[in-house]
Amino acid sequence: MFRTLLLATDGSENARRATATAIEIAAGLAIPSVVVVHVVGKAPSEAELVRAGLDVHALLEEEARRAAGSTLDLLDAAKVPYSLRAALGDPAGVILGIAEKEAADLLVLGSRGLGALSGLVMGSVSQKLVHLAPCPVLIVK
Repeated sequence: MFRTLLLATDGSENARRATATAIEIAAGLAIPSVVVVHVVGKAPSEAELVRAGLDVHALLEEEARRAAGSTLDLLDAAKVPYSLRAALGDPAGVILGIAEKEAADLLVLGSRGLGALSGLVMGSVSQKLVHLAPCPVLIVK
């Protein structure tokens, strides 16, 4: 039985499609916990932000709400309860860590649509997650 669905979003069109799929799954299976994850991958380090006197948590929350805005709007409209997690770092590593911490039963994310060669050369968050996630992974095109 699925109890926790982890939805990774970057605010892209593929992420919006993944959100629609996650909503169908969460509503259809009455999944009680949806955790929305947004990772800021390219940013100053947390230490640099702290040294600059900035509130890292507030900045991450603001960036996550901005980037995941349409995702959160869709979840609100569907009346699907969720929590939001925002973090700095390597997207695949952060998502894996949150999936383990939250004991996710299913991970849903959008595909960026990279071709096989691009995926081999550049690497891909979705490829890493499929191979390393502690739970099933659904990649939505």
